[in-house]
Amino acid sequence: NLGFANYLHHKNDILTGLVGGEMMFSNSKGLMLQRLKSFLNLKTDEVMCVGDGANDLAMFNESGLKIAFCAKEILRSQADICIDIKDLKEIIKVI
Repeated sequence: NLGFANYLHHKNDILTGLVGGEMMFSNSKGLMLQRLKSFLNLKTDEVMCVGDGANDLAMFNESGLKIAFCAKEILRSQADICIDIKDLKEIIKVI
């Protein structure tokens, strides 16, 4: 089994707006993708990822095809493809 998630904090059965979990750090998505690639026996060039900000840089480093979706410049500069239309269906056109 393999799972990756954040969790939502709550108090008195009401969400507080705070988030916790292993996916909160700058390298979290990269480490998650390393684990997933190992679990599925995938090579880097068999992996595609989509991101929008600096917290996706580590994930980009573990991916073959890197797509920046309505992204900040720091991620755009590392992307193979940049999509600036706020419609996730645009990704289908490039894969």
